[in-house]
Amino acid sequence: MHTEVTHRATDTAMVIYVDGDLTTNTSPDVETEILEVIEGEGKHVVINVEKVNFIASTGLRVILALGKKLSGQGLKLTVCSMNPSTKSVFEMSGFTKLFPTYANEEEALQGL
Repeated sequence: MHTEVTHRATDTAMVIYVDGDLTTNTSPDVETEILEVIEGEGKHVVINVEKVNFIASTGLRVILALGKKLSGQGLKLTVCSMNPSTKSVFEMSGFTKLFPTYANEEEALQGL
């Protein structure tokens, strides 16, 4: 199954939409696509995971690596629109302490 990555730019952020699960098979391609989208943008990143039902450890690694890359540039990574399943994975893995999470995209953009 393919996981689709789309995006839109705002004045301050690049909003990344992930549509599909972040599994061992899909995470490397998703990471490549996200890195291509943000390359040279110099903007904060909001990842909208509304259409993600499952995140494997490799998917968490993608988010962690992206967060470290942005932090090194003085930029923020936030995650929004989690369903109960993805929110549970983020809470159990401690990612909610590493990255701000928001109920929706509007709140995430305001929180930057």
